[in-house]
Amino acid sequence: MAIYDDVKITINLNELVEIRAKLLTQYENYASKIVEGEYLDENDVDRIASGLRDTLTWDTLYQMVDEAVLEYLDLNEKNPSRTIETIETTLEKEKKEREKEFKKNFEMVDLVSSSWTIQVPRRKN
Repeated sequence: MAIYDDVKITINLNELVEIRAKLLTQYENYASKIVEGEYLDENDVDRIASGLRDTLTWDTLYQMVDEAVLEYLDLNEKNPSRTIETIETTLEKEKKEREKEFKKNFEMVDLVSSSWTIQVPRRKN
């Protein structure tokens, strides 16, 4: 049996959605909707949690961890503008580079037939 000293976090998305929904709507009067079954039930919570499983990002968590590391290393004051790129920013930059390289080496030409036309890349001379 192994003994691990790592810190692990487990998140029950269904429970989190249910708790946050109650918190977000605590000042609204949903009593009639709850009685009529129009408010969030277990299936609604499950649908929201299932959607989050595919779309949830950890940007805020990563930012908080980055800040804690930089603070611990005393690097926040030396370079306050230091940021870590998100994956979307990195992918966007890479996409632009690929498009630039493509336009430099290829041109799009039409191949025409009697029933169709398609565009295909042709290498520039």
